[in-house]
Amino acid sequence: MNYIDDSLLFFSNPKDFLRFIEELDIYNGWKIESGLLNDRGKKIDRKWYTNKLRNVFKEKNFFRRNVSLAEVVSWLDTFSLVKRLLEKLQMIIPTNDFLQIQISVEYMIKMSKRMRVDYLIKYSDRVLLLEMRTVSNFDKVRPTWSKKFQELLIYKELLGYYQSSDKIVVFALVTLYEYISGKMVPKHINNNDNQIDFLAEYIKKYIIG
Repeated sequence: MNYIDDSLLFFSNPKDFLRFIEELDIYNGWKIESGLLNDRGKKIDRKWYTNKLRNVFKEKNFFRRNVSLAEVVSWLDTFSLVKRLLEKLQMIIPTNDFLQIQISVEYMIKMSKRMRVDYLIKYSDRVLLLEMRTVSNFDKVRPTWSKKFQELLIYKELLGYYQSSDKIVVFALVTLYEYISGKMVPKHINNNDNQIDFLAEYIKKYIIG
């Protein structure tokens, strides 16, 4: 599998991902906040990192359209969550194992009519398909999780045509907006931290082994 060519972004180890985030300098005040993604996008339309991500998207050539501001905002939110996930993983698995993790962002499944998986997390010959979605309240978590999980099962089947399916596991991470109307929501932040902790343990058990 050519993860580099078939992904919007590819990182051969977690430190490269964390370095990329640091160099983008996104997180000076970045918040996972409620609101329409396009409205949130208007606030960062002229930021240099928005242009950088747009250019990366355009350079890939396997996308038929330009990236929207809503998609950029969604990526920034997931970058923030994956950063926290990697920091947690670094604490609970051996350093040598941690440094062997590879990360693909927006992986395009071959012969799938351009279906994309949010993240592929690979270790040795095992792969985690990770789909992410943020919702506004707890009532939306379960139905959103069910929908994303069904999507993941389709992605796993399609990927199984050219990757051993018994080496593929899936995870739907549904988080909550951490700021609503500009105000921090501690319950939502605590929920997200717990979900990230659970995912880290899941990766430790089923991917790292």
